[in-house]
Amino acid sequence: MGKLEYINKRLFFYVIICGIGSIVYGWEVGMLNIIFSMRASFGKQFGMYYFDPKAKAFLETDDKTFREMIITPSFTVGSICGAIVVLYLMDNIGRIKSLRIGSIIYLIGSLIQVFGGNVLLLCIGRFIAGIASGIALCLCPLYIAEVAPKQIRGTLGIVNALGLQVGMLLASLHDTLCLKLITKNMTAQWKVALGGLLIPAVFFVILVWFLPETPRYLLMKNKDDRALKNLAKIREKGDCHPAVVEEFNEMNTRLKVELSEGMVTWGEMFRTKNILYRVIVVCLLQMLHMLVGVNAIGYYSTQIYSKYLGISLAQYGAWLTVLNNLISFLLTLPAMKYIENFGRKPILKWGAFLLGICMIGIFAMCLLVDTTNNKAFGWICVVIMYCFTIIYGWSWSSVVFVFQAEVFPIRMRAKANCLGSIAQCIGSIMVTSPMTTIMKYLKYYTFLIFAAFCFISFIFASVCIRETKGLSLEEMEHLYGSSKTPAEKKLEQDLKEKKIRNNVEA
Repeated sequence: MGKLEYINKRLFFYVIICGIGSIVYGWEVGMLNIIFSMRASFGKQFGMYYFDPKAKAFLETDDKTFREMIITPSFTVGSICGAIVVLYLMDNIGRIKSLRIGSIIYLIGSLIQVFGGNVLLLCIGRFIAGIASGIALCLCPLYIAEVAPKQIRGTLGIVNALGLQVGMLLASLHDTLCLKLITKNMTAQWKVALGGLLIPAVFFVILVWFLPETPRYLLMKNKDDRALKNLAKIREKGDCHPAVVEEFNEMNTRLKVELSEGMVTWGEMFRTKNILYRVIVVCLLQMLHMLVGVNAIGYYSTQIYSKYLGISLAQYGAWLTVLNNLISFLLTLPAMKYIENFGRKPILKWGAFLLGICMIGIFAMCLLVDTTNNKAFGWICVVIMYCFTIIYGWSWSSVVFVFQAEVFPIRMRAKANCLGSIAQCIGSIMVTSPMTTIMKYLKYYTFLIFAAFCFISFIFASVCIRETKGLSLEEMEHLYGSSKTPAEKKLEQDLKEKKIRNNVEA
């Protein structure tokens, strides 16, 4: 059976809605790169630039670096809070109600950013929007993992990565058009640029109401009849269809056996070796996911072009960012096909290695531009930066969220996924907050630090990651060495005998 036979219109629609939740996050990440270059509008309004009559140009204020350091991570700090909040929401009120709450919170945060006019209100708006994005960041990959057939779970999970790429692409394109077309009314320029946030916010707050609750959550709450109906609805088959009944019975039986041990407590999580090991692996994976340097390029590529490569920011900078995001989106699409063929571990391992090579290449080209003043090396560096983004989209951007969403059994999934998302946000803050200061003193030698983290990630993926391709969510408990209980052994034997009987009857 081909992969397309597991996908139907309704499942595709639900996955796309979750993808919009990722677009929200990607838009917030992608917009600052261009908006920070709006010196005459955003820069002047928020105290980063002032007009010097003698130089006839907008120059940096003394506290520009400080203002960037608090504006940029305020969204990520909010995401950490959102991940903590959703930890207590997703298992108590459900996946869908939590997402609905998050969509409303994001709309409020977006409105504050657009209609505020100072750094304080901007940071408050970004913090509130970050709370919502933290909720979506935890729940959207989890929702897809819980409703997707195991044969295409990895493929559909990449929709989250695509959502991030689409969000960054649309944000950079929208803000570049504002920069180029709105040239007379400077207040309108930055307000319309920030107003783009409302586009994904409105779509998400409307469409999230169409999502059904996941069958696995309903089974966890002993709502078996509703779980069967929702599974049939998602599969676009009747609730008496043999394939639906078989999938439901296997899911129900495995979950009931698993949940008979009770939900994992915080104490058990940190006392039980195989559970703690998985949590540590996912948290380190998410931190390395950021420490390879993707956000440094995502937030500051326009500054890299102008400061280190001698490329005109006014003429090329914004459009180069748009092109980078477009290429990244288009070339992330093939990853949807290959993740189920190659598996998670090889993609993470070799992706990290190639990212390290790209970072060394970026450093080398910046050094050559600095020592030879030959701008041709600058354009070669732009190509290498594009290669970095493409490889990242194919590997770490696509696979990390898939791996995190599927590696934990349901009795610990909420806690573990939230810890992983918090670790990602911490890694993002470690990169974005001090980035301006680090680049001020280390300049392009900063890229050697990121190269080192890429090679550390290569070693980590080689040693610590175990392959999850083709396993059901209920089979993940034993991937990292958890012993089977007598009930689980009996269940496994019963399922094998049932499959043998079905094959004989067929």
